[in-house]
Order: sequence, then structure tokens, then C-alpha cells
Amino acid sequence: MRSAYLFVALASLLIAGLLPGCAPASQPLPAEIPVGCVMAVSSAPAQGPNLIKAAQFAVNEINGRGGIDGKKLRLLIEDEGPTAATALYAVHKLVEEHKVQVIIGCTTSEAVMGAGPYLESKGVLLVSPSATSSVLSAQGWSRWTFRVCAGDALQGVVVANLIKDRGFKKVATLVQDTVYGRGIEEMTKEYLKGTADVVISLRYDPAKLSYLSELNSIKDKQPDCILHVGLYSDGAVVYEQALKSGMDNIPWMAVDGSYDMPLDKYLEAAKFMEKAVTGTVPTPDMQSTVYKSFAFNYQKAYGFDPSIYCDTTYDGVNLIAAALKRANAYNGSAIRDALSVVGKDYVGASGSITFDRTGEREAGIYGIWKVEIKGTQYQFVITGQPVNFLKPQ
Repeated sequence: MRSAYLFVALASLLIAGLLPGCAPASQPLPAEIPVGCVMAVSSAPAQGPNLIKAAQFAVNEINGRGGIDGKKLRLLIEDEGPTAATALYAVHKLVEEHKVQVIIGCTTSEAVMGAGPYLESKGVLLVSPSATSSVLSAQGWSRWTFRVCAGDALQGVVVANLIKDRGFKKVATLVQDTVYGRGIEEMTKEYLKGTADVVISLRYDPAKLSYLSELNSIKDKQPDCILHVGLYSDGAVVYEQALKSGMDNIPWMAVDGSYDMPLDKYLEAAKFMEKAVTGTVPTPDMQSTVYKSFAFNYQKAYGFDPSIYCDTTYDGVNLIAAALKRANAYNGSAIRDALSVVGKDYVGASGSITFDRTGEREAGIYGIWKVEIKGTQYQFVITGQPVNFLKPQ
């Protein structure tokens, strides 16, 4: 029944919502300024509940300082759900029912890809803290979807350099058949040209329950290393089955989607990762006073440290507030244009932020992670020195 209702709602959206229309007229900032929030309420992707906490934390701080010229922000949360379709439904509800002009969220690249055309048609700005695919920058509507996190064009270079530095010559790739997985795979392969051969390249459905066929095909090619790109939900299945298949003697390279897996929930996957997996992940500028203040106060508020992309969520809300103040109007187009100005050399918890003309962040900081055993617990540890990377031109 829920699926049928969602289908009818989305069909109506495609018929009515995507038709070209006039952008709403500029209006002054209301006494209470609505900011939409589209994130997974109960689970992954990208640790949705923690990101919601980071967004609300930023709103509380801003309001505690008097808001924007005395006007308070109000965070309106809608559940992103597990798919691009459910995320689009959440975006549609915020725009049509609550008349929001700016949204923090859509945590996956697939969700942003699905919502982008609709947001452009409605003149509503989206600021995503964690959609990393650089494919998003090539869309006609990309100027309506700013991404606070560093993009996959950066992470692909980081992974490629890691493979080169370790001298691997035969590489297998096993990636989600999504915008996210394909993007990192293609960028990594591009930067490996001339130094390593990709002996097999497999893309998989992240909803599958078994990847034994893919794993056996990779084993037959006898690679020096395996690049895996996925979220931790499907990654846990891949790693558990790789352990059972005896593939923990091959070095694996992973990325941010596997980082912050709840290791106590996936013990077999954790065991495999401790033996075989090295990963890359965006990291904040942990030495900056902005990050230190954010992390200390977040921990004080919630009783645990901020997780991956909490810093970019926090920065995203603060950038929205700065853009609202500069625009002095509650209009998506005006807020977007103001964000293009305030989003230059902005010093946030995640480091210095400058957006290019497509809304993609120009630089990011990456660390190298491993899973280690501390006492009786598996945990993620950043082992390499964080490195600044500029977006390839």
C-alpha cells in the first residue's frame, strides 16, 4: 500500500511539479525561517540520525546567538528513506506543503540526482553535506545543489595515489552500480593509467544478498589489490562473504562509504576489515579552532563524538544562515546567489570551503583509515596524516 501511494505521489510530481514555472517572488525573511532537512531518520545512509543532530545543533547555536537579525531558524525534518524515490518524495513534501526555499540534506548522490530537476523547476536550493559524486557537477541543474563535502573527483585521486604508492600493478574493482560507485571507480581508473592495469571491473546491485559470484570472478584474476566502493550496509555483506571465501590475503582498498560501519553489529565484516582493508575518508581540520569548538560542544550536547559528515552538515547549515543574512530574502534564487558569495574561503569545521560554479567544493582533506582492535573492540583509526587535495582541473 505504501509503495502504491508513493508511486501515485511521484507520478503526480512528474506531471505537475516538474512543469516549468515561475520562481516565487522574493519575500522578506519571515519571523521564523523554515529550513528543510531531508535525511535518513533511523539509519544509514551516511549515519542519518547523527547528521540530523548536527543540523539541529547548528540551528540551536544560530538561534542562541539571536538568529538572523532576530529571526529564528526552524528545522523541518523529513525522512529521506532508503532510495532516491523516497528522498524525492520528502523533498516534494517540504516544498509543496511547507513552502521551503532551502534544504539541508539528500545525503546520497542518487538522492540528489533524483531531486535535482525538481528543485530547479521550483527554484529551491539544496545543500548536501555528503553527496560526493562529481557527476552531479555536469547536470544542467547543478547550480541548485551545492555539496559541502569533497567530491569523488578528489577521492578517486586519493585512492589511485594510495594504490600507486603501494606498488600494486593488477587491480580489480568491485563497486556499487550507482552514481557514487561508478564515479569513484572511473576517476580511480583514470589516474591509474600507465601505472597499473585493471584486470576486472565489476558493478553490483547494493540490494543483493550474495556477492559470491563476483568474488569468485575476482579471485580467478589473481589481482594485487581490490578496490571496493559501497556503503557499509552492502559492504558488510561483501566483507563477510570475502572472509568466508578466503580473500583476506589480498589487500583491499575502500572509501568513505565503508567508514563508520557499526563494527559491533557486523563482527565478521570487522574481522575481515582488520585483516585486509585500508580506506580513505574525508576528515575535518581537527586542529582548527572551529572544529575543536564544534566537536567539544557536540559531544557535550549528545554524549558522543561527531561522526562522518557531521562537520559538513554543521557547515552546511551555517552557510545557509550566512546566505540568508546576505540575501535578506526568503527566495531560493536569492539564497543561492548569496551562497555563491559567502561560500568562498569560508572557514568551517570541515576546513576551508570554496564552491566552484557548479556548487562542488574545490578542495578537501582526506585521511587513511584502518580497522584495529582496541582491547576487545574493533574500531576505526585514522593512520595516515591528513592530506589536502585540490579538485583536478
